Amino acid sequence: MEKEDVERLLEEVKNGSIEKYGVLINHFQQQIFRYCYHMLDHTQEAEDAVQDVFLKAYEHLDQYTYSQSFSAWLYRIAYNHCVNVLKRQKMRRLLPFLYHSENDGRNFVEEKIDHYYLNEPLQKVWNKLSSEERNIMILRVLEEKSYEEISELTNKKTAALRKQYERILKKCKRYLNRTGGIINEGQRSV
Repeated sequence: MEKEDVERLLEEVKNGSIEKYGVLINHFQQQIFRYCYHMLDHTQEAEDAVQDVFLKAYEHLDQYTYSQSFSAWLYRIAYNHCVNVLKRQKMRRLLPFLYHSENDGRNFVEEKIDHYYLNEPLQKVWNKLSSEERNIMILRVLEEKSYEEISELTNKKTAALRKQYERILKKCKRYLNRTGGIINEGQRSV
C-alpha cells in the first residue's frame, strides 16, 4: 500500500469511517505482530500487544503527523508498548509476591518450539540485550529495515545507528565465543 493510499484512508478514518481503520489494521498487522513477538518473545503477549498498539494508534490518531510514515508511527507505538510490557515482566520477576497468578499465560509448546529454533546460547545472548538493542536487531535483521527507515523510527542519525548495530553484533559475537555458541551442523551462530 502506497503512502498516499494510507494517508487517504487515515483521512477517511478521521472523518468518521471507522471501517477504513480495519483496512489499515489488515495491512500493518502482520509486521507489527512480528515486531512485538520478537521484542516480547511470547506469542500471546505479542497478540495482546498488537491489539493495544492499534487501539492506542486509533485513540491518538489526531497526534499523527504526515511528516513521518504511518508505519514508522506504529512501530514507535509498538516499541514503547513493548518496553512497558518488558518492564512489568521484570517487576513481576523481582516482586513475585505482588502477582498471585497461578497461570502466567505461558504456552509451553511454543516455548519448546522456540527453544528448538533459537538455541540456548542465542537465547542467552538475546536476553543480554537491552530493549533498545533488541529493537535495532529486530528492525535491521528480522524486519530487514534500512538504516534510513530505522532512523525515522528511532529518531537517531543513520551513522549512529550503523555504529550501534556494529557494537551490538560485536557484543553478541563476544558472548557466543565465551559460551561456545554452536548451532546445528556444528556451525557457529551469529
